[in-house]
Amino acid sequence: MNQDVNFDDLTQHFQKKIYGSRKGKIRLAILNRDLQLQIPEWKEGGLSVLDIGAGLGQIGIQAALFGHDVCINDISQNMLDVAKEDAKEQGIFEHIRWHHGAFQDLAQDSLKKTYDVVLCHAVLEWLAEPDVLLQALSKFTHQGSIVSLMFYNKDALVLHNLIRGNFNKIQNNDFKGMKGGLTPQNPIQPAWVEAKLHDLGFDVTYKSGIRVFSDYVGIKRGGNENDDEVLAMELEYSNQQPYQQMGRYIHFVCRKSKGV
Repeated sequence: MNQDVNFDDLTQHFQKKIYGSRKGKIRLAILNRDLQLQIPEWKEGGLSVLDIGAGLGQIGIQAALFGHDVCINDISQNMLDVAKEDAKEQGIFEHIRWHHGAFQDLAQDSLKKTYDVVLCHAVLEWLAEPDVLLQALSKFTHQGSIVSLMFYNKDALVLHNLIRGNFNKIQNNDFKGMKGGLTPQNPIQPAWVEAKLHDLGFDVTYKSGIRVFSDYVGIKRGGNENDDEVLAMELEYSNQQPYQQMGRYIHFVCRKSKGV
């Protein structure tokens, strides 16, 4: 039986493999760009922000630096410890509420029932029951709230395995990574997510893809050898069709159109 994943034992590996690499730089650059484009007040502060499964907390800490009222949540104490050290170095630690525990436990937090913005990046695909998290997003938001939701794209994973000739994985619907690794256990189809969000009263107002081409490159030639050039091209094509659909991760910006 699948269980939700806790990154306590993988924190250092996660830091190095994800955010110490080209992949992590692309992820953060696109998320930061999208938030600034889609939330006019993002750099002005004054919003209540919940970062669910924040991991190392880069986006939540940035939101606090902008002057938002931020709650950072993660089930991994080790991840939170790293995020707290970063927040202390940036002089923002005392301005953030820290919540250690499962996102389900946030419902017990009476200090803030709903938020203006909810961030949920690379969490959905690690859960045994991802629809439970989507339902929680509805509980943490009010009419007009914005949700920034990033998840591992099953459609892109199918394409990647087609290119590599891994037809058995596709035919067996077996995309799970090795146990203890950083490949998500439950890749998600964007159409499924969008339909679920619609049922919960959210409109997906913006979409982008993260790593729309760089993961598919075999032998790196020309510009693909240069990290800065790759980042620039990923940013340029990330929100253009049809390339957006090919992103290894999909980023939805959603607005709650119906009341709680």
